[in-house]
Amino acid sequence: MKTIIIYTSKYGCTEKAAYLLKNQLGEETEVVNLMLAKEPILERYNTVILGGSIYYGKIQKQMTEFATKYQNELGKKRIGLFICAGAKGEQATQELKSSFSEELYNQSITKEVFGDEIYEEKLSLLDRLVLRMVKGKNKSVKGLSEETIERFALAMKKR
Repeated sequence: MKTIIIYTSKYGCTEKAAYLLKNQLGEETEVVNLMLAKEPILERYNTVILGGSIYYGKIQKQMTEFATKYQNELGKKRIGLFICAGAKGEQATQELKSSFSEELYNQSITKEVFGDEIYEEKLSLLDRLVLRMVKGKNKSVKGLSEETIERFALAMKKR
C-alpha cells in the first residue's frame, strides 16, 4: 500500500514532522512539500496524509488550494490530517478543523496537532516581531510531540 505525505512548510517545522512521520510509516511512504515541488499524481497512492503549519490562525494557502482542487479524488483515499501549531486544547482542535474541508475532516482515519517548533533564525523580520508581540517568545522552541506523531502513524497503519 503506497502512502504519500503532502505538506506545506514555511520555516521547517512541518517538514521535520513529515519526515518523522515517514520514518514511522516505512519505506513505501513518499514525502512532498507543495511549496517546493509539483503536485503529485494521487492515483498512485492508496493513502494520502495532508499536513501544514498554522500562521496567523490559518494553514498555508497552497494546502487549501490543493485540498480543494483534489477534493473528489481525495474522497476515494485513506486520509490522515495533521497540523503543526502552537495552540493547545480547544483552540488547536478548531485550527485543525478549519484547515480542511468538513468532508476531508470527517473522512480522515486520524487527525492530530503535532505541536510546533519555532526556529527564530529562519523567521522573517515581520514574523519575528509578531511572534514576540503575540507569544512573548524570543528563543527557538522545541515542541513537536514525537509521541503524537507515533500515535498518528499507528492509527494510519491499523486500517
